Amino acid sequence: MRMFLALLVVLASLAQTVMAQVPVPLEPWRAWALKDQQFRNCPLIASGNAADRESFLCAWPGVLELRADADGVDIAQRWQLDAEGWVPLPGDAERWPQQVSVNGRAAVVIDRQGPSLWLAAGQHDVTARIDWQERPQTLRVSESVARITLNVDGRLVAPVQRNGGYVTLGRGAATTVEADSVELRVFRKYTDSIPGELSTQIRIYASGQAREETFGPVLPAGFVPLALDSEDWPARLDDEGMLRVQVQPGTATLTLTARAAEPLESLVARVPAQSWAAQEIWSYESVPRLRVTSVSGTVQIDPNQVDVPDEWAALPAFALDDGSRLVIEERSRGSAEEQSNRLVLRREAWLDFSGDGWFARDHVSGRMHNGWRFDVAAPFALQRAETIAANGEVEPMLVTRGPVDGHTGVEWRTPDVNLRAGVRIDSADAALPIAGWQQVFDQVTTTVHLPHGYRLIAAPGSDRANGSWLSRWTLLDVFIAAIAVLLAVRLFGWAGGVIAALYLVLGFQETGAPRWTLLAVLAFALVARAAAGTPGKRGFVRAHGRTRAAAVHRIAVRCRAVAHVAASAAGRERILSLRYRPRSDRAGGDADDCRSTAPATRAVGRAKSEHGWRQPEGMEAQGIESVRERQPRDHRRHRLARARSRPDPE
Repeated sequence: MRMFLALLVVLASLAQTVMAQVPVPLEPWRAWALKDQQFRNCPLIASGNAADRESFLCAWPGVLELRADADGVDIAQRWQLDAEGWVPLPGDAERWPQQVSVNGRAAVVIDRQGPSLWLAAGQHDVTARIDWQERPQTLRVSESVARITLNVDGRLVAPVQRNGGYVTLGRGAATTVEADSVELRVFRKYTDSIPGELSTQIRIYASGQAREETFGPVLPAGFVPLALDSEDWPARLDDEGMLRVQVQPGTATLTLTARAAEPLESLVARVPAQSWAAQEIWSYESVPRLRVTSVSGTVQIDPNQVDVPDEWAALPAFALDDGSRLVIEERSRGSAEEQSNRLVLRREAWLDFSGDGWFARDHVSGRMHNGWRFDVAAPFALQRAETIAANGEVEPMLVTRGPVDGHTGVEWRTPDVNLRAGVRIDSADAALPIAGWQQVFDQVTTTVHLPHGYRLIAAPGSDRANGSWLSRWTLLDVFIAAIAVLLAVRLFGWAGGVIAALYLVLGFQETGAPRWTLLAVLAFALVARAAAGTPGKRGFVRAHGRTRAAAVHRIAVRCRAVAHVAASAAGRERILSLRYRPRSDRAGGDADDCRSTAPATRAVGRAKSEHGWRQPEGMEAQGIESVRERQPRDHRRHRLARARSRPDPE
């Protein structure tokens, strides 16, 4: 210890000598150059980094004096600082120092991973007090403080018992004696790897005085310990497999890792008779890529009901007594048939401006269970590849030739896959492999970038091809196009319909193409033609038929009859039936003037000869009179009244 202090003093003197060797003209700039670098006035620890502040020792703690009783503890300590900085105080958030003074003056305490003081360079005497209702058995003290004198209830305690960052105070005389007790809960997880790995988590619930407890043996037969992790309490595993722990009132968790000395076909629990849990909770984890196994034995329990560690909650759990056995049943070795690679490919492809080939940027992710190589086959060629680590670091990979001519790829050695690759496709044929890789993918998503003037018509074989020409057609679009073609056929004939169909197929999905406008123009054109009439033979026949029908009607009106003419005109039948009434009811009229059926007979005859009208069977001149009148009476009288007011054409 003296040699170490002498070495530090020599280093300090050397540092001060170096700092003193500053040219006189630069001396006024010393403060400016050392702004925020005051720690360089402190001694540099041997083998330390001169650029690191932590490599300089600026605060020298003196002897820490602790005087504890049933009400609290008085703290006194001297500090020597070569540069301003933080110094720690005893205590924690539950037991915070009060009445803190530095050189007799009150000081402010700041929480910096514990109570701390900011002190200027120089020598300082620090005093404080911590009050409590019941004296704790330990007090937190910074590990940088090595020399401690402890007085408990007026008696000097030597040697001082330290446990990391805590000093043991012991039980106070005024406190109620609490019985020493300890309770354990043991959880184990066996991983069927090579070699088998057993993780044991021991939860200790202790009360009473701080002491050392011995547990064990903690491992079943056939296992060799590898590591012991204890963050709260000091613990060690001796040669006999016994676990020695310096327990304190409270709770702590210890984790012990061990490996199997040989391949196991069963697991046997060994529960110590004393100071151990009555039952152990075992979890089993299979590794299908090595072998497919299942475990059976005692009754399986719900992991959530026994409070197993969260990372083991998805595994099967069993409660084992002393001597209980779990049998491991091997179903197959290596990867099972259903354990195929689970890979996803995301690709972005750009077509050359010349249309001769593609360049693709692929991202492959997922898990790999077999194959352990990624190859592409012609016309695909792997140009570059890189792997992305979990921390985001990108590492290039070596591209090599595959086992088959024309294949290029990379080797892969980890189950987790995160590969980014650049692929050249020299062929621009209409049909290309969906992936090009010699691995099977669960999902392939491709984004295609095309130069101006190119259009993706369709992508047969894919589930969806968003943005293609075929995918943009909806049922409404097909209906509108069909209506427009039918209107064009009615307006221009079959030639016009074919031209309209070609236009709609090629231009319907183009931006700004007239769709509704074209439909409206065709519809209005047909309406205008129908309204104006079309010259020709068919129009003449229709007009002539209407004239003949009017003449027959006038004949019928003359005889006070309601007339309906049946004549064939332009492919339609118009039915004319005659029913006359005698004119005897008219004053001065002759009842026989219109009894003759000659006018009706002549009208029917003209309809037969000129328009091909067919007289219904059984309807002779006399039978025409028996046809039922179909028009309302008031409407018939109105029409007859208008007919009487017209001049007689004969």
